[in-house]
Amino acid sequence: MLLPDGTSVRLPGTRGFVSDKTVALADEGDFDLSLCFPVDEPLRAYQDETDPAVGQTWPDGSSRVMVGYIYLSIGDTYALLPDHLRFSFMPAVNSQSQLFLMSPSIRETFATLALSTGAALCLLDSEMAGPPIIVTALGQQVSTRVPGPCLLWTPRGHTAEAFEELSLWLAGQPLGQAKRIIGPQHPQFQANVDDLADYSRMPLHRWLGP
Repeated sequence: MLLPDGTSVRLPGTRGFVSDKTVALADEGDFDLSLCFPVDEPLRAYQDETDPAVGQTWPDGSSRVMVGYIYLSIGDTYALLPDHLRFSFMPAVNSQSQLFLMSPSIRETFATLALSTGAALCLLDSEMAGPPIIVTALGQQVSTRVPGPCLLWTPRGHTAEAFEELSLWLAGQPLGQAKRIIGPQHPQFQANVDDLADYSRMPLHRWLGP
């Protein structure tokens, strides 16, 4: 991939299921990835249900489970913040979307990636009508326990105001009645968590723990 400053980055995947292609960042289209995550209980169950051969052992002796296809789209068209790019990783099937909600390893991997690269936001979209889970924001871990208590975020077309509200919340400043941050005190929180529990097949009390 050619970046605007003239440098290039090699991505571990294909584009249109064809490898060894050079593309510009501005080009439209998704990349086709197979990502490996450190094994945990949900990933082991996924591996057993799909293909036991997808498990791999790394040189350090640790085990990984490969999940694919995961489609990656990159661009500023749907960026949540001005002068930012959006990297959107989308699982190919519902069982993988559920796995993204259920697996501590997957969420920790993306949280670490976001924090190590200085990403302003890392959101987990459950692919339902409800708002996404805030995994990391502005260098802080927010909803990294899995399933665990979570904070949801809904810009609703007012991205700048929503991000300002989120920034104030992360700084510990009082907000009064939060409009775009959905936490346990928000009237919509219970319904959204009910949906998460139903879709992820994880018991509701697992999402509401301390």
